[in-house]
Amino acid sequence: MAWMDPRSASDDAEPGQDDVVEAAWQRLLHKEYMDARLVGAAYAEPLLRQLHPSSSHQDLHFSRCTGDWSWDVPFIMHLPGGRYLVVGPSRSRIVGEADTAEEAVALVVGGLPPGCGPAVVGGREKLDRLDPVPADRIPGDDKRCSCTSDQTG
Repeated sequence: MAWMDPRSASDDAEPGQDDVVEAAWQRLLHKEYMDARLVGAAYAEPLLRQLHPSSSHQDLHFSRCTGDWSWDVPFIMHLPGGRYLVVGPSRSRIVGEADTAEEAVALVVGGLPPGCGPAVVGGREKLDRLDPVPADRIPGDDKRCSCTSDQTG
């Protein structure tokens, strides 16, 4: 699918999952302050490319919904020396350290919740209604919450 500039879309058109998620990826891929190797490696992974990406303090986050943070997918932080730390879903849960962007992406993929599929267009409430995996069955997801924010940092 070709990237569509959201500003050129009709105001009355309802964007689909592919449009919303791809537009978010394109914004991150073109942000000067982002680690291009990391964003590129995550975008190259089909399981992550279907999730809604976001950045905060140069960390790379993923969400299973586009309106809020889903808070159930590990994310990638930077370590000194060009290394990476994968944590999550909560900041207190360390998944592992990685020497390369590709290794960090693999750690995130290994920590995806069961049944993780394309991001839902909408907020956490919509995801909860559609989610085939009950909240109490997702490891480390004791406190699912909706925290609306600008997810493209």
